[in-house]
Amino acid sequence: TDGGSTSRYSLSGEWHDRDSNGETKVTAYAMQYALQLFSNFTYAMDRPVTGDQFSQQDDRNIFGGKVSKSWSHMLGSLDARSEVGVQLRNDRIHVGLYETQARQVLGATRVDDVRETMLGVYGQSTMGLTPWLRTIVGLRADTAYFSVSSLTNSANSGKTNASLLSPKLSFVAGPWNKTEFFFNTGNGFHSNDARGTTAKADPKTGDSVDPVPGLVALRGWEFGMRSEIFSHLQSSLSYWKLKSDSELLYVGDAGTTQASHASQRQGIEFNNRWTPSDHFLLDADLALTHARFVTGDRIPNAVDSVASIAATIKDIGPWSGSLQWRYLGSGALTEDNSVRSDSASTFNLRISRSMRDLTNRSSNVTIDVFNLLNTKVNDIQYYYATQLPGETAPVHDKIVHPAEPRSIRVTYRTSF
Repeated sequence: TDGGSTSRYSLSGEWHDRDSNGETKVTAYAMQYALQLFSNFTYAMDRPVTGDQFSQQDDRNIFGGKVSKSWSHMLGSLDARSEVGVQLRNDRIHVGLYETQARQVLGATRVDDVRETMLGVYGQSTMGLTPWLRTIVGLRADTAYFSVSSLTNSANSGKTNASLLSPKLSFVAGPWNKTEFFFNTGNGFHSNDARGTTAKADPKTGDSVDPVPGLVALRGWEFGMRSEIFSHLQSSLSYWKLKSDSELLYVGDAGTTQASHASQRQGIEFNNRWTPSDHFLLDADLALTHARFVTGDRIPNAVDSVASIAATIKDIGPWSGSLQWRYLGSGALTEDNSVRSDSASTFNLRISRSMRDLTNRSSNVTIDVFNLLNTKVNDIQYYYATQLPGETAPVHDKIVHPAEPRSIRVTYRTSF
């Protein structure tokens, strides 16, 4: 009886006003989202009689928009292009976590009405310092407001807010011999679940817990090069590093917050696009990542390598097609690296044909074949304890979700 249903409806609009000197842009959107999901990750470990199935239910309305203004001007003796903007988003959420058996509710772990508002203001300027050196300087200020009304434990209700400043700086040098070099640095953030920012009691045990910050700062930098020195080949190579103040996570499946250590990630990205003719192109990308907590332990589920190669033949008369190989490398499933995930390699095929229908309107038919070779790999891999009915104690093991077998999707598009 595991499974569920979800829906999402959205409406968005955009308005522009351009002139010779600049542009004003206004965007707005509204979204309605619903989820009812029944899962059982631990089988019969916590509730041997009824089983451990639980339900996550989420009903939210989201409203937001952005206003920005960009223009060209002089900054001293330098030509500059600047942009300022403001972004606003508001989420109104009713969310619940329930104990269930065969999709019948046995009790509520926690139910909350949540209000979240995110406000961001930013500005940036692009300047040509010399004929071979240009820079981008920017600053962003973000404020988040959280309001949680717990319908199951009033101790977890409350209001909090958090603010962060995020500067950024970029330099681009060149081009020399169709090659340029770049350096980017700046701050960012990730947000935590609003319920974790006001939590005072574990919804299952009642034990006291510490709230988590609403916004967690990240700092990163990268340097690299982009080149077209070889005919018909565009390549980029970069080395990057990212530090996070905390790997904090709200564990929705358990209804609790879990704080982890600060982390540091670094890696190399190598991207290539080869276009020897108008009818053929080849994309090849590789990313290698080294992810660790500041304690030196591995970050579970952070894979070490990702690669992709795609060959595309296009505009052969009305026909186009592509074959893509995707590779997801192995990664640690435990902090001590004693258990690792298996790597996954799959192929996808796409064939499309352009045509005109009986009313002479342009149309297109596309056939996608996913997992072309019907390879048995896993989309998701974890390592944790579970207990089956009849077992005397929990057992730690890999928990996996198999990838979809070979599947075909046919898409027809036409203009009106």
